[in-house]
Amino acid sequence: MIRFGMCGCGGFIEKAVLPMMLRSGKAMPVAAYDANAAARDRVADAFGIAHRCATYEELLADPDVDVVYVASPNAFHCDQTVRAAAAGKHVFCQKPMGMDAAECERMVRACDDAGVRLGMGFCYRFQGAQEEAKRRIGDGTLGAVTRLDLSFNLGGYNPRTAGWRCDAKLAGGGPLMDLAPHLVDLAAWLLDDTVVSVMAYVDPERTADAIELDACATLLFSRGARASLDVSFVRGNMHNYAIVGRTGQLRAVGTMCWNNELPGIGKGRLLLEKEMGSEPVPFETEEHLEKEMRLFCEALEAGRPVPVSGRDGLAAQRVIDAIYESGRTGRRVDL
Repeated sequence: MIRFGMCGCGGFIEKAVLPMMLRSGKAMPVAAYDANAAARDRVADAFGIAHRCATYEELLADPDVDVVYVASPNAFHCDQTVRAAAAGKHVFCQKPMGMDAAECERMVRACDDAGVRLGMGFCYRFQGAQEEAKRRIGDGTLGAVTRLDLSFNLGGYNPRTAGWRCDAKLAGGGPLMDLAPHLVDLAAWLLDDTVVSVMAYVDPERTADAIELDACATLLFSRGARASLDVSFVRGNMHNYAIVGRTGQLRAVGTMCWNNELPGIGKGRLLLEKEMGSEPVPFETEEHLEKEMRLFCEALEAGRPVPVSGRDGLAAQRVIDAIYESGRTGRRVDL
């Protein structure tokens, strides 16, 4: 059993992560820290967490903690990861990994130097539809993939509804920091390829005090495929993608919900479209946060590389940084 110290006890941790952590059968939360003591105590009471830490230092000093789960606001990810590594703790970090690629590089280096593992919370890789889509790309069902179209819009996100995620100093940005890392990682993983250039539109321009609210970007991959990303805090609610190949395309609808068991959500649909018509694609799935946690813990137990590493988080953040730069300059940015 891998023992976790929870750094951050917000709603996503309480409603999604901790229930799936316990259900995985591989992970056990043993300590909790949050700057908001009421949130810490509520989570500790709900999940039977024994150690309630008044400071982050207390969490790091706990000998029962094997892994620090970093789920604090983005501005703290780098410092907390570096300090956890220095304390000899493995780290599982929620996205985005850091405020920029320089922070991510520091985090990777700190964990490498300390000989601890750094895992990233890109959970969408572990849902059955995405796994089936990757298989269909690999077996040539779609022909050579030329384009991916990915959307993640959460209309209505604002300081009242989303809290610190709309605070530039804590979040580092808007939907490009909160939503786009998932899409960038998913596209790179599906294609098994790396981004070489970016063109983007970002509105409004991010500043030290204000976040962007809406962004679109085109990513060029090294083997010629392109991915279009559409993220927003002001336009509707979309969370879908399509994979376009020379002989067909896959369209995914509702396959990236963080809790497949919420009423009315289900596991989503995957549709294969060819010239002569379309057909549903069956897939098996389990709750992807549960699978993400189980595979991370099994990798630690076996001494294997973790499924999604800090280097994956760094790669995604380099693309996010390039999107911001392209939006600011109006020019293509090469990576």
